[in-house]
Amino acid sequence: MRHSVSFFDAIKQGNRHEVERQLIVDPSLIHVREDGLSPILIAAYHGQPEIASFLADKTVALTIFEAAATGKINNILRLLARDPQLVNAYAADGFQPLGLAAYFGHFDSAEYLVKAGAPVNSPSRNELKATPLQSAAAAGHVKIVEMLIKYRADTNVQEQGGYTPLHAAAQNGDLAMIRALLYGGADLTIRSEDGKAPLDVALEAGNRLLFMDNQTCNSPADDFFTATDHTT
Repeated sequence: MRHSVSFFDAIKQGNRHEVERQLIVDPSLIHVREDGLSPILIAAYHGQPEIASFLADKTVALTIFEAAATGKINNILRLLARDPQLVNAYAADGFQPLGLAAYFGHFDSAEYLVKAGAPVNSPSRNELKATPLQSAAAAGHVKIVEMLIKYRADTNVQEQGGYTPLHAAAQNGDLAMIRALLYGGADLTIRSEDGKAPLDVALEAGNRLLFMDNQTCNSPADDFFTATDHTT
């Protein structure tokens, strides 16, 4: 399978010209899998959205996972019209359609999946055990996080290691995300399995963070982190 390995390398490197060239030579490459994942999903996971979209357009029949990861909402509509239970399906890597749409920042697709019955608090079936909210928070998609909270996503859910979405936002120094999570009821005091609160994680990531005492706050959103430049 030397040919397919170089094809995946071209995808991961963002070499669209080489990807297109190899597909012209061997169109069957679109069906090759790496660790159970299609070329479309490999492109998405390696930060190559343009190549992922290009490959999706070259694929005759997208899976629900490929459609969710690339934000192809019309494909999602058709797939769920034929089989509504696909909204609960798991990909080879353990993620569901909503988790993929949330992680890759496709708001319209994520919202449609929620309205179609996708479980907002369902963890991935892999070592991360990440819910869609955790995926969106880690990737910095505030609007999707706000939408999921509106549909009753648990802001204090803990993934592998006991980390919450607020831990991810603090590590990223993402003030907008921190505010959204706190408005949604996130708890600043929850500690991971290794004893770290969100503030501890933020400091380890190189951010100096300040937060107000709960007793002086008028609302949960007042009890927020103020990210500053990374100094010691």
